[in-house]
Amino acid sequence: MTSVLPQKRNPLTWFFLAAFIGCCVLFWWLQSLLIYFWLGFDIPVETSTVWISIGALATFTVGYVMPAPRFRALSTSPAIMDWCEKFSYKATLLLALPAFLVALRYALYRSNVESYFEGEGISLPEQAVMYIYLFCNLLYISSVAGPKKDRKKVILVAFLAIAPRLLISFWWRRFYVTQALVPIVLIAVARGWINFTFKRFVQMALIALFVLFVPALTRGDNVLGEDRQGNPQIVNYFGYMNTLKFFEDNQNLEYSCPPLLISFTAKLVPWSFLHICTIDVGRDKNIPATLNDILTKNESNDLMAGTGANYLLELHLAGGLPAILGGSLVFGFVCRHLVYLLGYRSLYAGIWAECLNRALMAPRGTLGYVFERIPSELIATWIVVAIAWAFVILRRRRLPSPST
Repeated sequence: MTSVLPQKRNPLTWFFLAAFIGCCVLFWWLQSLLIYFWLGFDIPVETSTVWISIGALATFTVGYVMPAPRFRALSTSPAIMDWCEKFSYKATLLLALPAFLVALRYALYRSNVESYFEGEGISLPEQAVMYIYLFCNLLYISSVAGPKKDRKKVILVAFLAIAPRLLISFWWRRFYVTQALVPIVLIAVARGWINFTFKRFVQMALIALFVLFVPALTRGDNVLGEDRQGNPQIVNYFGYMNTLKFFEDNQNLEYSCPPLLISFTAKLVPWSFLHICTIDVGRDKNIPATLNDILTKNESNDLMAGTGANYLLELHLAGGLPAILGGSLVFGFVCRHLVYLLGYRSLYAGIWAECLNRALMAPRGTLGYVFERIPSELIATWIVVAIAWAFVILRRRRLPSPST
């Protein structure tokens, strides 16, 4: 069954657009602004590259502010929704200990590794624990009716979701904590659980600065002081995020298959099994040739030192400037649609929130990365719904019939 979702004011609408613009500034332009206005040097990218990025952001904004139609959505009965809420809460409590043990083990291991670019990533079994745990965390936040009745439970689940990933991020990658933190914040803002005031804005800004700088300091990145040329190290720090250079330097990139196609199908098509459209990066052999992996191969040949990517380059390789502008327009409209859906109690809100979190990282990532987890998470949600439906049906059959 489907139902039309009613229109209502969504506090997340302009907050998300502002956050996306902020990420574009951070990943595309901040280093150039610091170099030009602070150090007085020429910007490190061509003016034409800057204008292309500005045009992409402008078309994204146009797509985002286009009137959103009243979409139909899959309806879920209140009984099944309530059962999924209880199930995900209990699953969160059950998996909390394994998740914290994984986080503690990996943090202790990384604390003995001298360089961020050395050592090993989290093993596949441990990754499975962490992502199943995250799925349960976000399923509860998505299905809970509201924080007024279950405020303590919501706070507990949010803490249990964020804490183990934060522990890992202190020694490894920042995105690991943002995968839990940002979706929860997005859902809370969209559903009006957080009153958006100036004080709240300052608090969120401080949290963003904490995530941006503190894990970098604890894992040993050079953020403070000066480099060998006497320039502020902070400028170089932001330079590591400057993905416009990737766009500028790799417009004639050699690739076996279109990176945009591989980006969207890497989790759906068994490219590695077919032995086509794959690449070897360091010790990792025969992996799908996404743009991120191609750039990593060219720059460092080490996935632990992955370079990131730039979705503008991904679109450029697919069709030049028209693809950049048209793709950004569609991307903006899709993000607005997901923000719209996030304002309602739904079993799928956590999935859409994850996509929006990854969309904020798209200026230094790929479009496929934004949407790659949708199929697996939809299947997992439908399995939980099927179990809930069976449970509700069996319970109804066991209830005694009313006496006449």
